Amino acid sequence: MNRSFGNSPLLQTPPTSRMPTNPGSDWEDLRKQARQHENEIDTKLVSFSKLCSNYASHDLNDSSLSSTTSPPSFEGMSMEIEKLLERLSDINKRMSDVVPSLLGPNSAATHTLQRHNEILQDYRREFERTKTNIRNIKNREDRLLNMNTNNSDTTTGLSSRRQDVYLREMNHLNSSHKLIDTNLEMASALRKDLFNQKKYLLNITTKVSTIANRFPLVNNVLQKIKMKKRKDSLVLGTVIAVCIILLLLYSLR
Repeated sequence: MNRSFGNSPLLQTPPTSRMPTNPGSDWEDLRKQARQHENEIDTKLVSFSKLCSNYASHDLNDSSLSSTTSPPSFEGMSMEIEKLLERLSDINKRMSDVVPSLLGPNSAATHTLQRHNEILQDYRREFERTKTNIRNIKNREDRLLNMNTNNSDTTTGLSSRRQDVYLREMNHLNSSHKLIDTNLEMASALRKDLFNQKKYLLNITTKVSTIANRFPLVNNVLQKIKMKKRKDSLVLGTVIAVCIILLLLYSLR
């Protein structure tokens, strides 16, 4: 996280002391920073989702995953993602301040800013959902451990049949949790693919809008060509209709 953002101008100089001299150059720099942060957040969210899946699928008595899914690891990754989201939000705000100062039509820039804000909101929702899942899993595990501790004295008197029933029920619950986590991983991968497609379509739309704004003469030429084709079609249709009428009159004589 520090590698991709620590050397950026956002951390070295405060926004208030930086007087933009070229709005177009500032806009491009902010777009690059936004894309870099979006890619880094996307990678962090995938790792965060895997952390949730690994924690949900591990055995209560298995200590091999305790170091990777411990509260410090979970809290540390959460803080990293939250900082990245805050920085991306700050970049989007700076982009919104630069948009009015751009020369010429800025509809493409407005659309681009809107897409960056939508991506930020999607990242926030995904982060909150995954964080809530991990906390629910931790709470459920803590309740099970407390239940086992409180009932340690009474479980010795239970019959082996009742213990087997409880074990089977717990196995069913664990299997259901693993199935749900697998579906969540598939949904996360699908979400990532959809985001990539959205970014690709956004780039195409931005380029088309930029070309249309920079070359208005091209639009005028295309409109004239369309009008010329319509006129030619009308003339051709009129000539054909007159010929048909003359043929009908000639055949009726």
